[in-house]
Amino acid sequence: MDQKLTSLTSVVERTDTRLRSPDAEVRIWPTGFPILDDSIGGGFRAGALNVLAGPQGQGKSTMALQMCRNAAAAGCSAVMFSFELEAEVLLQRLISLEAGLMFGPQAPPIAQIREAFDGKGDAGGLPERLLAAAGPMAIDALMSIGTFSDRLVIHRSTTMHTDMASIAENAKEVYADTGQPPLIVVDYLQKVKPFDRTMSEEQQITLITQQLKDLAIDFASPILALSSADRDGLKPGQRMRARHLKGSTALAYEPDIVMIMNTKADIVTRDALVYDVNGLERMREWTVVTLEKNRQGSTGLDIEFRKKFMQGRFDTEGALVSERLVEERLDG
Repeated sequence: MDQKLTSLTSVVERTDTRLRSPDAEVRIWPTGFPILDDSIGGGFRAGALNVLAGPQGQGKSTMALQMCRNAAAAGCSAVMFSFELEAEVLLQRLISLEAGLMFGPQAPPIAQIREAFDGKGDAGGLPERLLAAAGPMAIDALMSIGTFSDRLVIHRSTTMHTDMASIAENAKEVYADTGQPPLIVVDYLQKVKPFDRTMSEEQQITLITQQLKDLAIDFASPILALSSADRDGLKPGQRMRARHLKGSTALAYEPDIVMIMNTKADIVTRDALVYDVNGLERMREWTVVTLEKNRQGSTGLDIEFRKKFMQGRFDTEGALVSERLVEERLDG
């Protein structure tokens, strides 16, 4: 008999039993961005596949790492499969991010954190070099990271070796080590090694997307998969939408949540700038995250977050965009 076949009576009984237990609440991993969490039902949910996409340079990896950090700081576990960046580079960003969250504009920029990792200047280990290059705020940030670092795991992924079986195996290990299902971040989906390289790109991405959804359900974990844009989504004058996700329509169909990032300056209408000659330049400091698909709430919400890329992060306090946005980007 198929063990996944369940009568509705059994579902009612199982739900009643779960709600009577001390741990009755649905498992949710907060993104740490309050307005986004409110919009998607509190955060990422167990068994859900979430996609974060945008043109190159929008800060997809930055936002994903910040979400991993926020989930771990909230007591959850997280594992990031990084096809783009080495673990030490991610640690540099985390220290800078943490310092920025703790100390705001006075925090050292990521360039100073990087100097400590480059081994220049005074001798010593990481704390000594951080102190010399970036000051005591960097040490405080490193200590703060230490309070949740056991729950945040980095996997250095490669297109030659990291396939879905590897992702599942390593996520299972994190589950065993931390005692809880982790938030699984894949940065990014199009670089996962395909099961069969004779398949077309669309077939490969369709299969990987479906397998990620199955993995989320099997592990009772949320998955956040980053996605790049296709050629149309990268054209000058084109605002990226869900239809521009690279490789397959499955990327728009399978996920529970699809978030698309665009620079605010690229997608506001010109009438929003008529009485503000410097407005366009200021708007370049903001990223708009559009909830193009949201099974937990309203779709089409446009939420803006200020970029703090010198500190490797976004401001967590976002807001709904008040200006009117356009389908196509502005020219120039």
